[in-house]
Amino acid sequence: MKNKIYIAGCGGMLGEAFYHNFKDEFILKCTDIDVNEHWLNHLDFREQDDYYNDVVEFNPNWLFHLGAFTDLEYCDLNIESTYKTNTDSVKNAVLIANELNIPLLYISTAGIFDGLKGVYDESDKPNPMGHYAKSKFLGEEWVVKNSKN
Repeated sequence: MKNKIYIAGCGGMLGEAFYHNFKDEFILKCTDIDVNEHWLNHLDFREQDDYYNDVVEFNPNWLFHLGAFTDLEYCDLNIESTYKTNTDSVKNAVLIANELNIPLLYISTAGIFDGLKGVYDESDKPNPMGHYAKSKFLGEEWVVKNSKN
């Protein structure tokens, strides 16, 4: 039997790349708030109970949390929505993955660095500028500190 991956926030370019990379070897459930492909199911992962129930019902071997608001101007103009989407939903993903005892894949951003240096790696200290970068960094910190897998 094939292993199963639940991919939340799968409607963008990154999600589409993940879908095409994994679709032949795994059973996928791909969700997004914007259903723009036949292989997507509707889910607003900011709704904690809906997110939890959908993942638990699918019972995956992995949870991939890809979705985020990435438009920098939008994020700076819609601060509350940005943190709900880019930080709080990540906390929910950690809770779900921990409860199901499955690995969580979370994608952060190079934007957590201030851009003053040419090349960064994991040993560099983040200095997020703007609400997009700050919200993604808070999600990343939560995953590092609280995720079992």
